[in-house]
Formats: sequence, C-alpha cells, structure tokens
Amino acid sequence: MDPLAPRIEAFLRRRLTGADAVRLVACERSPEGFSQETFAFEAEVTRGARTTRQGWVAKREPVAGLLEPYDLEPEFRVLHALSDDPLPSPPTPWFERDPAVLERPFYVMERLPGEVPIPAPGASGQGPFDDADRATLTPAVIDTLARLHAVDWRARGLGFLGDPGREAAARELARWEARLAAAGFALDPPLAEALHWLRRHVPANDEVVLVHGDYRLGNFLVVREGGATRLTGVLDWEMVHLGDPLEDVAWCVSPLWRAGSPLASCLCTPEEFVARWEAASGRKSDPARLEFHAVLSLVKMCTIMLTGLRAFREGRTADLRMAIFDNQLPYLYAMLGGTRGWIAAA
Repeated sequence: MDPLAPRIEAFLRRRLTGADAVRLVACERSPEGFSQETFAFEAEVTRGARTTRQGWVAKREPVAGLLEPYDLEPEFRVLHALSDDPLPSPPTPWFERDPAVLERPFYVMERLPGEVPIPAPGASGQGPFDDADRATLTPAVIDTLARLHAVDWRARGLGFLGDPGREAAARELARWEARLAAAGFALDPPLAEALHWLRRHVPANDEVVLVHGDYRLGNFLVVREGGATRLTGVLDWEMVHLGDPLEDVAWCVSPLWRAGSPLASCLCTPEEFVARWEAASGRKSDPARLEFHAVLSLVKMCTIMLTGLRAFREGRTADLRMAIFDNQLPYLYAMLGGTRGWIAAA
C-alpha cells in the first residue's frame, strides 16, 4: 500500500457520505506517465447489509512535470461535466485543492476496465494491435472522436475554457510559444524554422469544438476478452481546451504515435483516418488547417520535452527519463523535416 493510503481512505470516508463503512484494500502509485501523479485504489464500501468493492483513480498535481504550469481544476470540470455522457470518459466526481488532504491538488475518477496499449512496436512491427484489433478499434476510436467534437460545450457549461472563435490556431500557437520560451533553451534551427513557418501560416477557423488535446494511442483504454477488443475509455485530458477539431485529428495521425508503422496510432493509414473522421463527424478536413496542426503537433512535443529537460536540470525532478529528452530531439527534428518536406518522410 502506498504511504498516502490512510489519507486517501479518510478522504473517501468524507466523500462517501451514504456509506456505513469504507475500507481501503489496495492503493498503488503508477510509475508510468510523465505528467500528473496517478494513484489507483480500491475500497470495500458497506451500505446497510451490502458490501461492494469499488475502484478509483486519483490524479495529483506533480511537483514538476511536462505541462507546467499546472492547474487541474479545468480538466476536472470538463470530466465532471462529461460524467453522464455516453463518451467513454471516466466519471469524475471529486476535486480537492486543500493541501492538508494529499499535499497538492488532485481529482478522483472512477476506474474503468481495460489496459492502455502503448505506441511501441510489437512482434509484427505494426504496434500493439493485430488485424482483428484494428478492425474493431479503428471505427470505435474515430467515432468516439467525432462524438467528442459534437459535444455541446456551451450547454455543458464549458465556456470557462474560453471560446477562441476564428483565432483557435493563433491561440494555440501563442500558448505553446509561451511554454517554449519558459523552458529557456536556445532554439535549434529545425524548431526555429517550424515556428517561423507556423507564424506565417496561421489559419482561420469557423468551428469551435471541445478538443481533447492528447487524443492518440497511449491514451486509449482497451479491453480484450473472448477474442474481441473494445474501447472502454479515453484518458489523460490534461490538454483539453476549446479549438479546432483538426488539432485532435492531426495529433492522432502524427508520426509520433505510429510505433514505426505507417498507421495512424497503429490503427489505419492517416488518409483513411481523416476520411473516416469526416464521414463520422460530418465535417470537412481543410488541408491547410490539417498541415498547420501537423507541424504544430511536433512543435508541441519538442516543447514538452524541453520543459521536462528544464525540470530535471533544475533539480525539481529526479525522473531520469526526462534527463535524456535532449537525445530524442533529433528524432523529432527528423519528423519535422519529413512533415515540412525538407527530407523524405519516414
């Protein structure tokens, strides 16, 4: 059990006001992920003569991470607003800012079944999925993205995220340029050129939707049982905002998540993904907007890595994975070269 287990148990007792007894039976801190700290825990909850076992996941603000500065409350408010939606987002009942509880702000969501396949080559060289997996997951992933973009964010009370109107792309570019400047590193030529190109090609946008921001392989929760594979959840909503739906599309089809295969998020070709999303959403994918967000996706990842590298060099994290991010930047620059047409695309 994690040392914070007694505090989590006390928190559950306060929140589960209708329960006669609450006993934590499992609590583990996940070693995976680079951003928020994650705790998975289960409790036996007694109501009258009936005792059930329930599972939750807590996301806690880290001391240092890849998406600084952190504020978990907007993310919680989105997930809480979607808790009764048929989207496979985890029901998220509680947020706590009081440092006396778990030292730093956190929120709690219900634990969904499944595992998270990661974007790494499998035995077939095609990532974690076989043909049968792809046949069921491809439409599920794309239909879920279309449903997310169809959420009536105004009716859900999500206007607090700020409606960028036609300036969605400009706002995102400014957001990531500010993060890049905060990292404090001199820009290598490939990154500097990409930023210069983005500034000259900012598209206008006529539609504003709820954007997940990190919709891709590695954030899909999947259950495999009885020879069938199904999507049970979409995780990691740290980058959620209002903006251009093509931002999510470009991120999901980016070479970042292909695991050495030619397939978008190891599911289908990027062209098929875009065509299926168009059919599922009833929207058109403007090539200029899609290209802008494809380049911005790689700039985002460079920025995320430089932010982590800064945190490590300043001694605010001991995570050795962040210490080697500078060795991974040349790989991202090669992706930028392929996307921008300087070199042959991989």
